[in-house]
Amino acid sequence: MQNPVRSRLIALALTTLLAQTGPQASADPGLLLIAHGSPSPEWNKPVLDFGARVAEEARKTGRFRAVRTAMLEAVKPDVPSAVAELESAGCDRIVAVPLFVAPSGHTHFDVPAVLGIYRSEKTDAVLAAEGVKPARPKVPVVLAPTLLESGVLRAYVLDQVRKLSRSPKDEAIVLLAHGDAEHHLLVDRMIREVATHCCGETGIRHADWAYIGVGQEYPTQGVGAIRSALEHKKRVLVVGLYVSTCAAKIHRRSVGARPRATPASDPLEGKDVVFSDESILAHPELLRWVLKIAEAASA
Repeated sequence: MQNPVRSRLIALALTTLLAQTGPQASADPGLLLIAHGSPSPEWNKPVLDFGARVAEEARKTGRFRAVRTAMLEAVKPDVPSAVAELESAGCDRIVAVPLFVAPSGHTHFDVPAVLGIYRSEKTDAVLAAEGVKPARPKVPVVLAPTLLESGVLRAYVLDQVRKLSRSPKDEAIVLLAHGDAEHHLLVDRMIREVATHCCGETGIRHADWAYIGVGQEYPTQGVGAIRSALEHKKRVLVVGLYVSTCAAKIHRRSVGARPRATPASDPLEGKDVVFSDESILAHPELLRWVLKIAEAASA
């Protein structure tokens, strides 16, 4: 017959062991947001502000021990420093969320390489040429997906279109995107799905898109797509699929509307074309998705 005292001691020991080794016992993950980064403070500030909002929301839930925001290139805070800070804060693992719209060479190679979880001669050479030293994490790192795998893009574009729309039957949508040439099939599929969703929800019957980099191809590809849309509809709604800038800023830069710049003629002067003036960072669904995907990855 089993000794009841001994049984209680065994049960107590097992309970203690499970409490120490269960998923919540050492649940001190850190959250790292990674954006591309830019020499322009105007581009970086919204990213850092967004990171501060994520940190505040994460603090309320207590799910993450610490939150940091870092840039892949061009500016600090950089990824290796952010990784070191999270480790110093006592994080036992790190969830890295790339604030990138879709898969690209950056998300497939550069981001994992700078996190110290991927190595190749090519990426080593690229990072060295840019003066970037990879992190050397002492804790496990989990890399989350891009926005392509979320509902953020659909929600963002639909909201922007609804804000700009007046008469759907007379309107067309034009989406502007970066468009990594090596991942055009994925990006095409994403944009087509977003455009189809918006047309179905709003009653607009014409949509197109153009790959314009971060704006350098806008005067040709972007304006060309808008002019083509104007041949089908009287009014065109233009939305940019960018993390920290918007279609309106891209257009203003193109026509020389920046302060102290020499004004240039607007190729769309007199046309009924309206531009979204909000970036993806401004959409509330992004913050909700970041926390949701990060919590799932940290489990």
